[in-house]
Amino acid sequence: MPRRCAAGDELSFIDTRVIFGGGLVRDAAVLLVASTERAFSLFKTQHFSPTETRLVVTDAVPEKRIVTEINGCPAAPEYARALGIDPSALSPDVFAAHPVVVRIGNSDFVRSIQRVNPDGSLSFFCAIDRGIVFRMARGEDILANLEATLASAAEAVGEVELILGCDCILRLLECRALNIIETVGARMATSRVIGFNTFGEQYRGMHINQTFTGIAFGGRVAAP
Repeated sequence: MPRRCAAGDELSFIDTRVIFGGGLVRDAAVLLVASTERAFSLFKTQHFSPTETRLVVTDAVPEKRIVTEINGCPAAPEYARALGIDPSALSPDVFAAHPVVVRIGNSDFVRSIQRVNPDGSLSFFCAIDRGIVFRMARGEDILANLEATLASAAEAVGEVELILGCDCILRLLECRALNIIETVGARMATSRVIGFNTFGEQYRGMHINQTFTGIAFGGRVAAP
């Protein structure tokens, strides 16, 4: 049951470390391999849906996850124009509330913006490339979405014994802005959620952003 999440340093993007053997380690990854006889279920949720506003990546530096041009214009000003705000108002809170989504197969996946660079380009948390068509996203009720997700996870495994979750840092920023951190924390505690605020999640091989992903473990032993 592989899971992957990306570590960060509270949005400073200066020094990222992971914990291993009781110490902090740089330039490393930690791999945990586990097996269980308990019933378990993988889940992913996001509370954004696409609008009709399209943004085409017309130039980029894919290896650095940087978009330099959108719709033939400098990336940050064009993104701000689509939002109807001044480029100087762009911030992590704005990015958290207004991500873009990309259609892959029959599903929409969030592509979250990390920051504005001095040259007016945009750095993303996820892989990007020239020619990708983004759509501006519309946010839905994050609490209602969380409630439905946790209820569905419990239904899949029976009584939940534990949920190992990876909740995107941008979801945390949104909850702070909405002043619902304690409400969200209490709801997760009720569902026995432990885990991390992450800077990139993975679900069935897809690297994604601004999602809550996890594994729900049931109290019963899985059928052979």
